[in-house]
Amino acid sequence: MPHDLPNTAIRDHARQLAGKARVEHTELALAFEESTASSAEVLVGGTAFYPRLLKDLQAATSSVHINQFGFRPGKVGDRFAETLVSKASEGVAVRLVVDRNGSDPEGSSKEFYDRLIASGIQVVTSRATKARVPFGPLGSEAPAHWNVRGLGHIDHRKAIVVDGRIGWVGGAGIEDHFEDGRFHDLFVRVTGPVVSQLQLVFVASTRWLGGSIPPDEIEALFPTLGPGDIPAVVLHNAPGRYRPITDAIAELLDGARETLDVVNPYVTDRGMIRRIERAARRGVRTRLFVPANANNWACAAAQQFHHARLLEAGVEIWEHPAMLHAKAFVRDGEDVLAGTCNLEAWSLRRFFEIDVRVRSRELAAQFDDRFSTPAVAVSRPGAPVEGAKARARSAAFAAISPLL
Repeated sequence: MPHDLPNTAIRDHARQLAGKARVEHTELALAFEESTASSAEVLVGGTAFYPRLLKDLQAATSSVHINQFGFRPGKVGDRFAETLVSKASEGVAVRLVVDRNGSDPEGSSKEFYDRLIASGIQVVTSRATKARVPFGPLGSEAPAHWNVRGLGHIDHRKAIVVDGRIGWVGGAGIEDHFEDGRFHDLFVRVTGPVVSQLQLVFVASTRWLGGSIPPDEIEALFPTLGPGDIPAVVLHNAPGRYRPITDAIAELLDGARETLDVVNPYVTDRGMIRRIERAARRGVRTRLFVPANANNWACAAAQQFHHARLLEAGVEIWEHPAMLHAKAFVRDGEDVLAGTCNLEAWSLRRFFEIDVRVRSRELAAQFDDRFSTPAVAVSRPGAPVEGAKARARSAAFAAISPLL
């Protein structure tokens, strides 16, 4: 069962987690009531979101918490590392939760992470493909334990919290290909009370992986924030039966009445595809944005199997020339859901994912201006799969899509 948390209980729950000897897997299922944001903004493309994010990090005065699937050395990674090392030297508490598969902190990125750890930055790692793992921060002599609850559950999240006051959620890693045009992605930046929900997810995840957060830091990590006027909530899929992002996507697709934009690189889940089709058939202007040449060719083939039916239903399919990696939904010009969850089985049911849902006509208009309209301008219309061999290949991958 999820931990149902009213907003007034978040700080106390964080204090409890910080003081426990061990946080269990079941404590990662966090259910939040709707909160508010003071501001919400979508930033599209690495040249837009990285400078703004670095500016926020450089202005941090108390804490920087980063949960990142892919944080690797390179032009972008090195800029972030330099900023984080500088903040740690100023006494700012800097903590990272990274995924072994995405960031490889004990392998190809080891020298990079050794530098971060030597500067006083705490790094904990999710290791979804190892049966026995150390329980504690990288660089410590942490005891090993059986990784029964973590096996197969990649930490695919990308979220940043600065001073407990500014939150970022999006689809991009801290990697060069999100800045140089190869991958096209976005982040949503929020301020206000909803940031406390992001912070609690980070605290729970850090403690589950054996990281430490002194209880006397909780007040600073969860500052009292004035009420916002933008309805917002954080949704967090942790492995288990409680999957609020998956449920929210289904509800959003089923509830669309006028317009629906779906942005996703891997669209293979038959249930979600049927929901997109039904939206178009009931008269909703439905647009599906996908990459023209996805980096996962198996998922791309499975997805293309459904193009003919979607197009026949009236769905506009737009294939972006870059590797479109963003994951977002905009319903009826006012309901925006964005974050890390793909429309395939692993994201919807097995991975750690995090999204933020914001009800704001202003944010939806920003999304249309900054993402959808430019994307349509550079994309090509999607088409059904042609040729007997290609159709058979596409059908075969669609059949095994729950395993992809």
